[in-house]
Amino acid sequence: MATILTAGTTMKRRDRLSPGLASLVLVAWMTTLAGAAIHEVPVLSSAALKESSQDGRVFVGGVRRQDEIVVVDTRMLCGSCDPESLRSGLRVETYAIYEEAGCRRWQASDLESFLAFDASVPTIVFVHGNQVTASDAKQAGLTLYRRMMQYGGDGPPIRLVIFSWPSAQVGGLLRDVRVKAARTGPAGCQLAWLLDQMPAETPISLVGFSFGARIITGGLHILAGGSLGHLALPQRVHPARPPMNVVLLSAALHAHWLGEGQYHGLAMSRVNQMLLVNNCRDPALRLYHLAFKGGRPQALGLRGPTCLSFEQRSKIQMRDVSRHVSRHVLFQYLCAPGVPAQIREYSTDGMHGGIQVAIANRAD
Repeated sequence: MATILTAGTTMKRRDRLSPGLASLVLVAWMTTLAGAAIHEVPVLSSAALKESSQDGRVFVGGVRRQDEIVVVDTRMLCGSCDPESLRSGLRVETYAIYEEAGCRRWQASDLESFLAFDASVPTIVFVHGNQVTASDAKQAGLTLYRRMMQYGGDGPPIRLVIFSWPSAQVGGLLRDVRVKAARTGPAGCQLAWLLDQMPAETPISLVGFSFGARIITGGLHILAGGSLGHLALPQRVHPARPPMNVVLLSAALHAHWLGEGQYHGLAMSRVNQMLLVNNCRDPALRLYHLAFKGGRPQALGLRGPTCLSFEQRSKIQMRDVSRHVSRHVLFQYLCAPGVPAQIREYSTDGMHGGIQVAIANRAD
């Protein structure tokens, strides 16, 4: 009798499952764990949890006073990529200071205010994985921010943008995976539109986990003038936007998609430097091919890309964290030695004078 596991429950089916179907159910469950990390309690230093000063930088509740954290929520758009629908349907909230002591809470904002932010401030766009509610997405973004700040709280101001897409669980384990995979296309187009609206001079970096990585590469492909079927930008405000730094954690997309002429084949033209945090033992990535019909696609986050030119491959640094991460869970990846520091290096410090790879060499 097969046993099906979910994020917090165990249940038994009365019907006996074939080994093949059991494998499909297993990969579906594992892939839906993409957002489970946010239910873990982050282990933060006491200095990050109370008000302290580092070189004039003041933390309150683990957040520096000079930084801005914003969530851009596309969940009400039902996959629409129409520019007018995006302008009116995006929901924006900011994690704003509401009292003199510096405590923060989520407050409603709007797209106009979002785009009016200081264009010189480095902006990190984080895209979460699967089975994540709107509330969970905020917590995941804050966890990423706090882990990063443990490795360099005295840097210049930054802005973290949490890109929240409709990934809350739907009925049926295998159906959930396939439905969410289909949603990553429209979400990528929406991300491309949002990036295109931002000032060209804004230093932007992208960080994605699991299906969030798939959204990022799809968005970059569209931003470069490509299309995903009927999904494309009819007009681009900044077609010559400088390439961006990208960090992909446990990337849940086909390993060959970044190659020339492939589904996300223009994405690398919009990349300055890319860090792939892979895991050859990640259970969801190892069974990734069972969730998709046609061939046996390998996940990008398992061992890296295939079919890339030498020029495009030279932009990529890879690190395998299989010694430290046993589950397809964001929090475990953020706790792997050196990973938060590498993310910060690529997403902020790398914008001011180049990427340093010594951190990766020391991490293992």
